[in-house]
Amino acid sequence: MEFCALASGSRGNAVYVGAGGRGVLVDAGLPGREIERRLAAAGLEDRRIEAVVVTHEHRDHLAGVGVWCRRFRVPAWMTPACREAAEAVLGPGALRGVEVREFAPGESFEVAGLEVLAVPGCHDAADPVALRVSDGASALGLATDLGFVPQAVRHALEGCDGLYLESNHDEERLFNGPYPWFLKQRIRSRHGHLSNGDCARLVDEVLHPGLRAVVLGHLSETNNEPHLAYGCTREVLATRGARDDVLLLVARQDRPGRVVDLGRRGRG
Repeated sequence: MEFCALASGSRGNAVYVGAGGRGVLVDAGLPGREIERRLAAAGLEDRRIEAVVVTHEHRDHLAGVGVWCRRFRVPAWMTPACREAAEAVLGPGALRGVEVREFAPGESFEVAGLEVLAVPGCHDAADPVALRVSDGASALGLATDLGFVPQAVRHALEGCDGLYLESNHDEERLFNGPYPWFLKQRIRSRHGHLSNGDCARLVDEVLHPGLRAVVLGHLSETNNEPHLAYGCTREVLATRGARDDVLLLVARQDRPGRVVDLGRRGRG
């Protein structure tokens, strides 16, 4: 199984996950042609994308879903509450012509040869979810837009070969930064975003000998820097003796990251 963060941040999110030449997009918060461009830039242009799985209805995860699904005639998977909220966010015609397939948090479903388990998250959205995706040989956990880490999310991440996790902000930069106080409170709340420290602690909790790759995502362009997020989690890996065993990457807003193949032997 392979995955690639095509875009990550408050201006748009999309992650490719697939195996055997088939796959899905987890969220599509960019224009369709930009997603195509980034797939090509990552060397994934020949993959057959069979669906978009939507984690929640915020525009930076949703904006391109309708156009992408109509253009390529693929379904969008989302919870019923997410579907209702999506039409409120984007307008009543945003999903017109899109085949919407619904799932409930706590349930698993199959798409593109992958088993997807969705578990309830905690964010200021209608029905946010984190995901565990498996091709039967490897598993990838995806958890962003979390104010804290519920037990169900932590359990879904345990034993995964790869992780795509939120490392949104540096706490000191957020506290001393330019955001108004109400927004700082929202980000730090139980329905906001995980800090670099929160992310590193989560990695520490779910670290196991089979973990091969961690990609840090959803970095704030105002309240974080890639080297701060990277350094925080790298310190945990070093302390646990796993620095040379786990590939650690930082997803970016402006360009796709590396394609991580969880089926290959060796680091990365």
